[in-house]
Amino acid sequence: MKKFIIISIFLGLIFTSVNFNALANETTQEKGYISLSGERTKEVEPNLATITFAVENTAQTAQKAAEENNAASNKIITALKDITNAQTDVIKTSNFSIAPIYSNPSSGKREIKSYSAVNSVTVQTKDISKVSKLIDTAIASGANRTNNLYYTFENNNSICNELYPEILKELKNNAQTIAIAGGSAVTGIKHINASCNTDMAISNGRFFNAKAMMADGAAGESAISTPVESGKVKVRVYVNVDFYLK
Repeated sequence: MKKFIIISIFLGLIFTSVNFNALANETTQEKGYISLSGERTKEVEPNLATITFAVENTAQTAQKAAEENNAASNKIITALKDITNAQTDVIKTSNFSIAPIYSNPSSGKREIKSYSAVNSVTVQTKDISKVSKLIDTAIASGANRTNNLYYTFENNNSICNELYPEILKELKNNAQTIAIAGGSAVTGIKHINASCNTDMAISNGRFFNAKAMMADGAAGESAISTPVESGKVKVRVYVNVDFYLK
């Protein structure tokens, strides 16, 4: 009976030792890796322009300010619709606000003397050649402020798909060069993180605002076409890759 107990304990020790060694082997089999990042850009002609016009007016009451502003805004929207494509272009009200304007008497008591109404209309067009005409039309129809004008590239998937393989190939070659220098070699990819975005080309609206202020007082001002240069925008690709080494 005592012999049986001794043998059982001995076998248990053997099995425990074998399992521990197996776990140790799995830990040492973890692969090393190298992490590299890269960026590539391509300049392209923009295919989408976004312009925001605004109408600002004042009146003695909030209701009067709103009514006058709505009439002016509707006139601008109607004029813009006449020269845009309803199937591809978008015209929308992006902001509307009414705020009191206070007087500053010597007594220090604040009193409302009038109300200011502001209505912003945003236009998105895929016809870049029409930007100058859109600005001139909006100003001639009553817009007295241009808040934003920027260009971008819509549907950049084709450009992104063109740049991804180029930068990935470059990163792989760099990883292989570094690995060989360190006495190793690239065997595969552990992880990839990639992104693609398009920069915006932004134009300053101060010139357009100045033209809007001059339009009422200068004869024939609206006949002068607004010079607009879209330039180019950049499609930017970023890739981070972890390469397995052996």
